[in-house]
Amino acid sequence: MKALVTDGDQRPALAIVRSLGRRGVSVLVGAEHAVSLASSSKYCVRHVTYPSPELQPEAFRQFLLRFVAREKVDVIVPVTDVTTHWISLNRHALGRHSAIAAPPFEAFDLVTDKWSLLQLATRCGIPIPRTHFVDGIAGLKALVDRVEYPAVVKPVRSRIPTNHGWLRASAHYAHSEIELWRLYEETDYLASYPSLIQERIVGPGLGVFVLFDHGQPLAAFAHRRLREKPPSGGVSVLCESVALDPRLKGYAIRMLAPLGWHGVAMMEFKQDSRNGNAVLMEVNGRPWGSLQLAVDAGVDFPYLSYQLALGQRPDVAGTYRLGVKSRWLLGDLDHLLLRLFHNDRDLHLPDSAPSKVAALVDFLKFAEPGLHYDVASSDDPNPFRYEACQYAKALRVTLIQCVSRRAARIVRAARDSLGGNPNITDADRRVTSRRLTPER
Repeated sequence: MKALVTDGDQRPALAIVRSLGRRGVSVLVGAEHAVSLASSSKYCVRHVTYPSPELQPEAFRQFLLRFVAREKVDVIVPVTDVTTHWISLNRHALGRHSAIAAPPFEAFDLVTDKWSLLQLATRCGIPIPRTHFVDGIAGLKALVDRVEYPAVVKPVRSRIPTNHGWLRASAHYAHSEIELWRLYEETDYLASYPSLIQERIVGPGLGVFVLFDHGQPLAAFAHRRLREKPPSGGVSVLCESVALDPRLKGYAIRMLAPLGWHGVAMMEFKQDSRNGNAVLMEVNGRPWGSLQLAVDAGVDFPYLSYQLALGQRPDVAGTYRLGVKSRWLLGDLDHLLLRLFHNDRDLHLPDSAPSKVAALVDFLKFAEPGLHYDVASSDDPNPFRYEACQYAKALRVTLIQCVSRRAARIVRAARDSLGGNPNITDADRRVTSRRLTPER
């Protein structure tokens, strides 16, 4: 059997490739460039370079239609919101040649629209943060007086479709009305597209992973986030398997079953430190970053989803191991660097956040019972080598940019100082400026 996994630079793509490859499936990995994280794995039999799904969506769609027909791909496994959108939307055309491991388009489109998702959650009796809908900067004026701070501002969609491809968007914080206005004035996608302003929920992140067969729940798993990037909340860099809360599982069934959900999904909650209630933040209708944790704990969602796509009855384990941890080492290093070199206010951390010293001590715990690494693997070392190389390149660029910005500030300060001294000639200013300007 042959499977095509998209978005090879995503960690869940690597988890899928390893899962399927270890079970004898021939796995092809697609990405926008000639090599990727997942295609570095020994379980990848071939890398496929395709047009950018975000920048060239029509070219990507045409490429995929031709490729699966020519190569006789048995199953397509999309990984990100963008590729899942296009593959699910073109299910009928692609389905002539291949099975699709993705939910129905209408259901997927609903859960990726955060406003529609929160409205559905309210109808299902699922707790959500207090939320205001904002239709661009023009809609902010009507509700700005009702916003409580600190506030979380996020676009309705994490990836926004436009006439020029897909626009990447992210969440922001505002601590005052002045900051809120400035945020909308300086961020194009907030000014021009719908967004949400929410109360900030402080507490640990909880995730419920599920697999559905046309609305029928087949498997469920739960984890708790221990560290994230950015530290205030985001991608999990250290997480742990925990017992499944029947209440949260009930929320998943209540929301996804009526949609006829088919395939995997992850419901993300925050446990409010004020009252202990689990509040729904979002739903990922495609593979998620901590997917490897579930595999390590005994619930192989990639293979179960693959079986389901082929019309087979998945062999679902009745239980999973608790206390299993999964660590994304380089993501955890980012978490540490942010903690060490930024103050807690800039990182929007609560007062209960661990100290910088505690963050360093926790990072240095490289081995403990039940700890696994989601990229680094002695059985399959090349993906970590690839990731470390890419990380070093990105770090070098970041350092150069930081040095350049600091040097530019020094030059501006010197010029301003020289400009205020009437005894210094223009020639003196030019010489001093040349000395302070860094060589390329």
